[in-house]
Amino acid sequence: MSFTKQFIHFLVKLPALTGGVIFLLLLVLAYFFIKSESDQIIAEQKISSLGQVGVFRAQIERDINSVLAVLKALKAEVAVDMDLSEEHFPTIARELLSENKLLTHLNIAPDLTIKYIFPLKGKEHLIGTSYNVYSQQMPLIQEAIEHRDLAVSSPQVLSDDSTAIVARYPIFIETDEEPFFWGVVSALLDQNDLFAALLNESDLGGYRVAVGELGDEGDMKTVFVGDSSVLEQEPVIDVIQLPIKRWFLAATPVEGWSVPSSRLWMMWGLSVVVSGFIACGVFLLGRVYNDKTRAVNTANYRANYDVLTGLPNRYHFSQRLNSLIREVKREEQGFAVFFIDIDYFKQINDSAGHAIGDQLLIEFSDRLKQSARDSDIVARLAGDEFVVVLRNIEDVIQADLLAEKMQKKITQPFSMNNRQYSISASMGIAMYPLDGDDVSSLLLHSDQAMYAAKRAGRNGYFFFNEGMQDEAEHFLDVHNNILKGIQENQFVLHYQPIMSLNNGRIVKCEALIRWKHPDKGLMQPDEFIPIAERTGAIRELGNWVLKQACKDHRKFMENDIDIQIAINRSVNEFYSARAYEKWKAIIRENGIDCRKLVFEITESLFMDKHVNRINVVSALRKMGIEFAVDDFGTGYSAINYLRSYPVNYLKIDKSFIQDLLHDEQDRTLVEVIVKMGTALNIGVIAEGVENDGQVDVLRSFGCEYIQGYWLAPALPIEQAIAFCQDAQDSLLSSVRGTDKPNDD
Repeated sequence: MSFTKQFIHFLVKLPALTGGVIFLLLLVLAYFFIKSESDQIIAEQKISSLGQVGVFRAQIERDINSVLAVLKALKAEVAVDMDLSEEHFPTIARELLSENKLLTHLNIAPDLTIKYIFPLKGKEHLIGTSYNVYSQQMPLIQEAIEHRDLAVSSPQVLSDDSTAIVARYPIFIETDEEPFFWGVVSALLDQNDLFAALLNESDLGGYRVAVGELGDEGDMKTVFVGDSSVLEQEPVIDVIQLPIKRWFLAATPVEGWSVPSSRLWMMWGLSVVVSGFIACGVFLLGRVYNDKTRAVNTANYRANYDVLTGLPNRYHFSQRLNSLIREVKREEQGFAVFFIDIDYFKQINDSAGHAIGDQLLIEFSDRLKQSARDSDIVARLAGDEFVVVLRNIEDVIQADLLAEKMQKKITQPFSMNNRQYSISASMGIAMYPLDGDDVSSLLLHSDQAMYAAKRAGRNGYFFFNEGMQDEAEHFLDVHNNILKGIQENQFVLHYQPIMSLNNGRIVKCEALIRWKHPDKGLMQPDEFIPIAERTGAIRELGNWVLKQACKDHRKFMENDIDIQIAINRSVNEFYSARAYEKWKAIIRENGIDCRKLVFEITESLFMDKHVNRINVVSALRKMGIEFAVDDFGTGYSAINYLRSYPVNYLKIDKSFIQDLLHDEQDRTLVEVIVKMGTALNIGVIAEGVENDGQVDVLRSFGCEYIQGYWLAPALPIEQAIAFCQDAQDSLLSSVRGTDKPNDD
């Protein structure tokens, strides 16, 4: 039910309460509105205040820049005459101090040793003193030297217990080689003069201010001018830009930020009046709407739903099924219609009574709903006839497995009035669109299949199409044999080596599964993997492959063969976080370094952007497992996913390698893939390499790895180990592959 319908339903049942709630909600909204207006007024006050603060900030920056100009002038004098005489310095200093009333003292310190101070009175004891002995002075000097610019301190206590702001400017003398550090020139600023405008309340225009040093991360350090409590009252802040450091200038009104009380009273009064008027209107509307809504809802329910079970009736079911058909036509999806009839229900009704029969129908419908998802359709057509429509069913294999699960759930005993009742049901299954593309044909064909199940002895299910029935039985048989084969160790892994063209070493082996079937002999993957993927057996089979590959990797390591094992993984295996946890447990149980595993996947895993699958891939990559895109070039081949979901290797499909020497289009495509991999820092593996010519071309393209019969076919574990040992000894100088079709 939508929010609007829920709201109206609540309004109809309790109009008085609803009116009160609406009144309170409107007052809450009024509160937020008034708060927003108040915040806007205060924001406007702050914007206005920023202009005044900017004036103060500009004045301070102007004064600091005048100090910089004085020190630069003094530097220029030193640059002209590095041996500035004791008689000449006071003349220069007196002239500079007369031009800038903020400065109280100037001094020159060649090699950081104070040589001259003006005025000298009271400072005589500092002449000849090295700044190195004043640990509190050195950080500012070092900062100025490091940045080769003016460094200004916050107010600090000097050696004579006076307080001043210190400005240091380093002097570097230009030479034919590199500038060398000569010393520093310094100035003392009277902080009372520098911040005169901020210390005079009459000049502040009703504001309280604070000035302090701004940290590298924007944090406001100790306030050295003004009232530090200003920082606790949401001040407006401007930044004073110094040559190296930054100060902050914060200001707030003396009375704080506030909204005129008369304006607040006016807004609240209007809000209460409007809220009360609307609440009364809602109450009256609810009273009028009440009776009409109840009557309409009752009529609609009886027209669309079965009163006993609460399931959609035939009319409503037909509408929903028709809507579903229109939807899946656009999305090109399929679904299955299960027509279900309870076996011998009349006998139960006659023997146990209609009350028991009705209770049985209710519990039977509950079991059907439990077997379906929220997006599926469960309906009661009439009497003991039900229909279940399961969405996203693409083939008979899925339908067959779901029908079997449904049968098991239905045949479990029902407990009513301290008695157990066991029933069965006959089912007919019709697949959309194969068995019909409209409501009437799907119902007709599933109904016919249901009666075929009854004729066959009841307590079973039939597909409408005989061919589909045969296929479902075959796939189910293979599915069961695969699970049985895993239990009986009928599967083995063969390994096909992968060689690096850069050094001729075997760096990886791809694990390829074989089925030693007791009746059919050695079966290749294409004879059973597609069926396993469609029935879901691929998950159990994939877990077995990972376990066996981990065990075989230990055998490689025991024979001093340090390689990666590449394992093919189906998209259907990346179903949830449970898959990741299962694989992680298998790897840890076998003590394998995750960096020694490569999972080969297809492009479709990335292209459908399934969140669970992508999360599993990301988690495995964090563990250290590498990923290779198998059969690259035959599927989607959208470059974007390589950027969004980076992989480690691209495996060029063997179909492009087979005609590499004769088909110019394949040759160009292979070269483009290799160059693309190089540009994206992704390794490229060529599959199906069968002769020397293909190897030469791939090497000329810069392809890193090759795999195929030129090197070796897929080998049992013992032969694969022997091959890798021989390859290590000879670096493949004598290896000759056989010209056979590739086996991977």
